[in-house]
Amino acid sequence: MRHIYCCLEDGTVFEGAAIGEAVECAGLLSFYTGVVGYQEVITDPANLGKIVVYTYPLIGNYGVNSEDAESAGPKVVGILAKEYPPYYSNFRAEASLAEYLASSPTVFGHRFDTRAMMVHMRECGEIQAVISPEKLSTDKVKERLAEVQPKRYEPENSPVACDRAVPIAKAEVIDLGASRSFYKHLAAVGIDATCEASDADVVIVSDAPYYAVEDQGNVDLVRARIGSKPVLGFGHGSAIVAAACGAKVSRLRFGDHGLNIPVKFLGGGRNEITVQNHNYVVVPEGAVEPLFINIHDGTCEGFVCRDSQAAGANFLPNEIWLQAMLEAVS
Repeated sequence: MRHIYCCLEDGTVFEGAAIGEAVECAGLLSFYTGVVGYQEVITDPANLGKIVVYTYPLIGNYGVNSEDAESAGPKVVGILAKEYPPYYSNFRAEASLAEYLASSPTVFGHRFDTRAMMVHMRECGEIQAVISPEKLSTDKVKERLAEVQPKRYEPENSPVACDRAVPIAKAEVIDLGASRSFYKHLAAVGIDATCEASDADVVIVSDAPYYAVEDQGNVDLVRARIGSKPVLGFGHGSAIVAAACGAKVSRLRFGDHGLNIPVKFLGGGRNEITVQNHNYVVVPEGAVEPLFINIHDGTCEGFVCRDSQAAGANFLPNEIWLQAMLEAVS
């Protein structure tokens, strides 16, 4: 067993064991609370450059398969789990998680006290960290982190054809980190994203890595589309659209990364349980109005800026809520 250490920039160190050859990486220590979906998290472009801690204790127990990947390969730099079982079992499995990661530089560690790590993040927030084969001093951690440059995402997924004779809208997608599921969802709710940009009724900004929100180039790119056509953003794309409208966007100390986030639509109707993965929240004020709120803490989960014909949500909405967003910006 090879020991590895997750060394946080605040000096905290957690110990575990390495699986595979890769033993060193650096990035934002984040988390995922779902019971299933570890392969989707690993391959989601919105998680590019992250180290992900899984709160569910067994990771790798149902293997991996090519259908569940959200991109061509792993996007996270590290994953940490409580336990990696010695075998996997699922009729869809094509390989083990360890085999899947073997050809990538992604660090895979287990035997970590993931509960203690989550408690630390709950109290101190998501934090920059280095995984290393040796314990590092705080100064060494900061030196290592200073060498890390944000990874730039190059689009690799393509829109999926909508099978409806009459789609509810035709969209041009600004792909800043769109997963395969993102495009599948758009097609499922009636959005034709395969059209030419000149034929689009609306511009949609995809999800993106967390650091893309503070990239002025992305904000300027979206701002250039504001006013020409209605603009919608989802995931971190929502925060980028809001910033392009001049709204205030705040980073959460402890983001939403899971499958069971309850959301209320302020226009009425039933509440929904949503899938979310974001580190930023839009602050509704002035011309920026809240459309959706988090039932747990009351934070804004979606907004509309009618003056700019722009709206966004921290999740992918169902068809009814998508229609409401389109109506709000029409």
